[in-house]
Amino acid sequence: MPSISSFRSDHKNARKRTDRSSQLIRESLQKYGAARSIVIDEENRVLAGNGTIEGAKQAGIKNVRIIETDGDEIIAVKRTGLSEEDKVGLALADNRTSDLSEWDQEMLHQLSEEHDLSPWFEEDEINDLLSALSDEDIDPATTDPVESTRLADRFGITPFSVLNAREGWWQERKRQWLALGIQSEVGREGNLLGMSETVLEPDEKKRKLLEMMREHGTMVANIQMLPGYYEKKNAGMTDQQICDEYIESGSKQAGTSIFDPVLAELAYRWFCPTGGIILDPFAGGSVRGIVACKTDRKYVGCELRAEQVEANQEQAASICNDADLQPVWHNSDSRKIDKVCAELEADMIFSCPPYADLEVYSDDPDDLSTLPYEQFRDSYFDIIKKTCSRLKNNSFACFVVGEVRDKKGNYYNFIGDTVQAFQAAGLHFYNEAILVTPVGTLPIRAGRIFASTRKLGKTHQNVLVFVKGDGKKAANRCGECDFGQVDSAEEFGEVVD
Repeated sequence: MPSISSFRSDHKNARKRTDRSSQLIRESLQKYGAARSIVIDEENRVLAGNGTIEGAKQAGIKNVRIIETDGDEIIAVKRTGLSEEDKVGLALADNRTSDLSEWDQEMLHQLSEEHDLSPWFEEDEINDLLSALSDEDIDPATTDPVESTRLADRFGITPFSVLNAREGWWQERKRQWLALGIQSEVGREGNLLGMSETVLEPDEKKRKLLEMMREHGTMVANIQMLPGYYEKKNAGMTDQQICDEYIESGSKQAGTSIFDPVLAELAYRWFCPTGGIILDPFAGGSVRGIVACKTDRKYVGCELRAEQVEANQEQAASICNDADLQPVWHNSDSRKIDKVCAELEADMIFSCPPYADLEVYSDDPDDLSTLPYEQFRDSYFDIIKKTCSRLKNNSFACFVVGEVRDKKGNYYNFIGDTVQAFQAAGLHFYNEAILVTPVGTLPIRAGRIFASTRKLGKTHQNVLVFVKGDGKKAANRCGECDFGQVDSAEEFGEVVD
């Protein structure tokens, strides 16, 4: 005969017992004995009757009789030996304990995201239940405009799973950040290593195209650094056509991508305590370090290229010169981050890793962007594991990533690999958001690419959040979001038009 201790509570039970309901269940079982069935699955998970099982344990009832059924019959429990008063008392206790229980609103919200609850709740009923969530808990998905404004005042923007970098607030905030003098592209363009042109680009035809691009005003170390290079090559365009199209578009921006300072600000304010240490294994440009400094966080990044570290330090010296928490960039291979930062205990991990070989940052053989994907993936997993070893327990990690295509135009599943890497490092996958990015020059090239390949123009990135330890404890460590006014002159300085 199975033991009652072998039953497992339902981890998705959306009904929670109050102290009064638990007491009443226990007292009823002690006075009247067991009088109703419960439902378990093949693995002894209690699907219905969790309160009864807990009450029975407290009442000292140990025996269990299991009747297997596929649901085509009603199982009736025939009680004997009850007086009329006992029968009334048992029935009232059975009904009353249900009244005294409460809905677990967090679990109900989770279930509403994972399952269709319409067979059991009307839309207004579920909204009413979820709207009763406290400020510390999750807000309902159907928030009215007034509530959305209130959330935006507290958190900068409404903390939903779609972040729109095209909207006016975001663009204005970004303009204010850049007005500080942030130039994340500095250190990433041109021949800053002083190497010969033949080392940087052995192909003579491509060297001539580079000269043409530089005359146009675009400084790139190689043609592959132009936006969308591989997508266009997969669509059958030649290097000459790619360069001609880029010049015709009128763009003169650097070929490498520039990190969005507003996204960095949101991530820091949401997932890192004020005064905390942010560890970045793939530092790149200066944006993430400067934003950390200006939001009262300590930034520590690893960057392979010495010229990039020098450029970042020069910008930080001019923009963060009076700050207590100066950003630090180590000129080091990220694969050594556990040794370089051996004494560091980070409060958050935040980074935007190289998207395999989508952007080739240098010809250094230690640069991950030069590796074939399988080798890149192995190193990527290793770096994430070592970085997470420097993260405090009950803390968040956030990576901004996007899918990458191989030379045949198929996705590598880079996003999935990122999730696997963090899980292999012992963290839990906690949040995912879609960052809707500006369209830029996509309309110029999307038609031709889609017509020939049926590949959709990509205008988003994925923001992946992980937690080491317990999510609620990590949130408590972060404290209140310290968002100031968008147009705060004290925070951003004078806005330059």
